Amino acid sequence: MAILDFYSGKTQKTLKQDNFILPAAANKTQIYAPSSGTLYCFNQSGDMKWNYKTYGAYITSPAIGYDFVYFASYDRCIYCLDEKGILCWKTKISDIIQIPPAIWDGKVFTISCDSWVSALNPLVGEIIWRKKIADEEFMMPAFHQDFMLLANYRGEVTALSFQRAEVIWVIDLPDAPTTLPIVCPNTFFIGTESGLMAYDIKTLDAKTHLEGKKITAIVPGAMSLFAATQRELIKLSPE
Repeated sequence: MAILDFYSGKTQKTLKQDNFILPAAANKTQIYAPSSGTLYCFNQSGDMKWNYKTYGAYITSPAIGYDFVYFASYDRCIYCLDEKGILCWKTKISDIIQIPPAIWDGKVFTISCDSWVSALNPLVGEIIWRKKIADEEFMMPAFHQDFMLLANYRGEVTALSFQRAEVIWVIDLPDAPTTLPIVCPNTFFIGTESGLMAYDIKTLDAKTHLEGKKITAIVPGAMSLFAATQRELIKLSPE
């Protein structure tokens, strides 16, 4: 894993403590990097501060919030560590989690391989609610101020309430999804095998952009949206 200068792109330091293949997470003082069943912590200069090993063969990428770091291990536990690498809590769940935890609305959300969605108290690890809305494999959730969005690989997108896991609405995409959803104040976007779909959050009216093109990635900008296809990068601006 390499630490790059933000402005020049030059490599400042290469970290060779382990084989890092998953995305890392960072705050202003520390970098958290997963490798196999271990979470490593480095300072901003790339010096290792500590590592925490689980009983699982692999762990997810971490999420940072409330001065803690959260991740799931293949030992079927969700972990919460403080900034010194001390275990605050761990919670056993029903199946392996491959998707990184997500933090929103004062909760930690996880999706296990058996398709159960769980919301946990971020301070003590207590499960607030669990719900299974389909037998499909889900992508990492996206969040609107009023609900969370869950897209599965079959092409269903579900809006689920934070408080009680109530299904607000479900839509079927015209083709298989290829990207995570991106939520804006009035619209959410998701890439598919045949174009970029844009849905009005209030009416669920749909528009197709870049029709006929497989969307490989979408990234929001300050006043625009960037979409990548297999051959090009396109900037989309609001009308």
